[in-house]
Amino acid sequence: MVTLLDIKDRLQSLIVNKETDYAKSIYKNPVKEYIDEKKALIEKKVIFERSPICLGTVALVPNIGDWFTVDIANKSILIVRNKKSEISAYLNICSHRGAKLVEGSGKKAHAFKCPYHSWIYNLDGELKSRPRENAFKEINKEQCSLQKFDLDNNSGFLWLIKDKKSKSMHSLNIKYLNELLKDHDFNKYQHFKSIKINPKLNWKLAVDTFLELYHIDELHSKSLAPIIKNDLQLFDSYGKNIRIIGARHSAVKLNRVIKNQREFDIHTIQMRVLFPNTILVCHPDHVEVWQIFPKDKVNECEVSFSLYTKEPFFSKSSIRHWENNFNLALNAVVQEDFPLGENVQKGFYASPKRNIIFGKNEPALQHFHKKIKSALKSLA
Repeated sequence: MVTLLDIKDRLQSLIVNKETDYAKSIYKNPVKEYIDEKKALIEKKVIFERSPICLGTVALVPNIGDWFTVDIANKSILIVRNKKSEISAYLNICSHRGAKLVEGSGKKAHAFKCPYHSWIYNLDGELKSRPRENAFKEINKEQCSLQKFDLDNNSGFLWLIKDKKSKSMHSLNIKYLNELLKDHDFNKYQHFKSIKINPKLNWKLAVDTFLELYHIDELHSKSLAPIIKNDLQLFDSYGKNIRIIGARHSAVKLNRVIKNQREFDIHTIQMRVLFPNTILVCHPDHVEVWQIFPKDKVNECEVSFSLYTKEPFFSKSSIRHWENNFNLALNAVVQEDFPLGENVQKGFYASPKRNIIFGKNEPALQHFHKKIKSALKSLA
């Protein structure tokens, strides 16, 4: 177990020596991992369909009737809080002819009505009414409920569990998640705002964006470089999951040892990666959550970005404050990281047989891609 004392000492050592954590060696990752259509289909099936996957947070559905949808590997999932305040996940298609019930998200729904033939389902996924009932009475309403999936709430993160094997995998991961998220219980956070983006990137390349601080000075010279120290990061793995901690320039300017947890949080940038696709960027008073899902094409993905606060926000000044924070984080990624990433994605096709290189100073990238490969082998 890594203690605060360990982390403080390690960070202080890196600052003093102008160093970073290293992997044992460089790692070569084949370009085909990002452009191979067959590989992409296998990843969707194994990693996003057979494995436990984080869909979002409890804070997205704080009230009875609140709901949101997530599209995963050609399946649309509906997450809703029912009248007993329980959160459930259903296949988001009508049992009549397969039309999608809803898109996006919503608040305080009483029921869901199919836009095709007006079949109506309650918040428990039960079919309550269908026009021309006498034409369908041979099959009972009870047999037409929405398909339900197991959903596990771990520290406020909602994990979709498809089957027994998926449940077993999730059980093995829980001890790591509990340690990784012990200071971030999203059952207590407030959802400020979300947005979805569709960059022309392989989903793994979009995740790669968050896994190193080596690019800060060059790519984010005006946005993040004035705040975050370039190419200095602590790396720790928690099973398949990752924690990255970087130093703010304020930590360097302190010219003394960081005294306590509050100081440590203020003077660092902390990221947690819930394998395979959920990235938390943690600040003392808020957390940014990025979730990345593959789309139909190998070079496309869907990215959901949400900002959560520790305290409620009511005043105009607090809302303006969080709006500014939201836009700062969004713009750095959408206007700087993703455009460069899209050019990288295009460049992959120019020399598809080569390898890209993850340096010894990029251990999180190495860990992430090794765990992808091991997951594909173990579940193939």
